[in-house]
Amino acid sequence: MNDSMNTEMNIELVSPAKSLAKVKATKLSVPGRDGYIGILPGHAALVTELGLGELTVEGPSIQPTHFLVNGGYLEVVNDQVIVLLDAAETKAEIDLPRAEKALQRASERLTSKDPSVDVVRAQFALARAHARIKFAK
Repeated sequence: MNDSMNTEMNIELVSPAKSLAKVKATKLSVPGRDGYIGILPGHAALVTELGLGELTVEGPSIQPTHFLVNGGYLEVVNDQVIVLLDAAETKAEIDLPRAEKALQRASERLTSKDPSVDVVRAQFALARAHARIKFAK
């Protein structure tokens, strides 16, 4: 059982490329597969799959930290939070002109009459490009 006096959680964010953050924080917001999930100190044990969207970490001793994430898993146990991310980017890492070109390409693939177009893949590319553009701005 969690100590009700605990006001912070230990949060570790990891991607295949690198460790992104290891901090004490009071709030974590992540994009779940079916919508956003808020994690606060004392949260019940949880393992869940992540979707595409903005991850935010907040706390009194850190600046709010934001990443655009694309899939992964989150585990919460006794105020220890591990977030294993398939991909994560900061605003500074997003190449906006490239994201806009990707949006255009995905839109063109979806509106083409070409039967060889992988529609699911094109829809995902469109969603990712939209998310990258929105996050970068």
